[in-house]
Amino acid sequence: MASGKKSSQNNDDQPYELYLMRHGIAANLESGGSSEDAKRPLTPEGKLKLRGIAKGLDRLGVSLDWIVTSPLKRAVETAEIVRDVLAPSAAMDPCEALAPGAVTSQKVMSFLSQQPDRTRVILVGHEPSLSELASEWIGLGRAANLVFKKGGCCLISFDESPPRPPGLLSWWLTPRIMRKLGA
Repeated sequence: MASGKKSSQNNDDQPYELYLMRHGIAANLESGGSSEDAKRPLTPEGKLKLRGIAKGLDRLGVSLDWIVTSPLKRAVETAEIVRDVLAPSAAMDPCEALAPGAVTSQKVMSFLSQQPDRTRVILVGHEPSLSELASEWIGLGRAANLVFKKGGCCLISFDESPPRPPGLLSWWLTPRIMRKLGA
């Protein structure tokens, strides 16, 4: 993996599993019942597709102990579906550092470091911030052209908790593939 060192805080000698997921399909501003971007909900189709994606993650053996989400409605609704299908007992917290325009690697890592015992974490957020974080966290910098489709997800593994980049990109899956896995 990323480095040969293990953190003394990660007693299990298990890798830190950090999943990044883009929110599902959201209503347009005009038709979504809200004129504010932050309050746009998921569409019925988006909710249905996310259930299939979460079932696919379950078939992959994804286990979570913390769900961290952008405070925007579409991301929170995505996180709730993931929790309902995949990890009903997982803690779930909003993170202002995942809101569009506020995202920096340092802010997000600082937030994650507040719970070093939680080592299977999913971040639910937005583009282009997620692809920029993923690129940075696997050591490619901002030059990489990694893009999350709505509901897309990747796994980056780290050797220590709290995570410290660079990590190892274990997989990057499209929503369609995850839904097929869950069918």
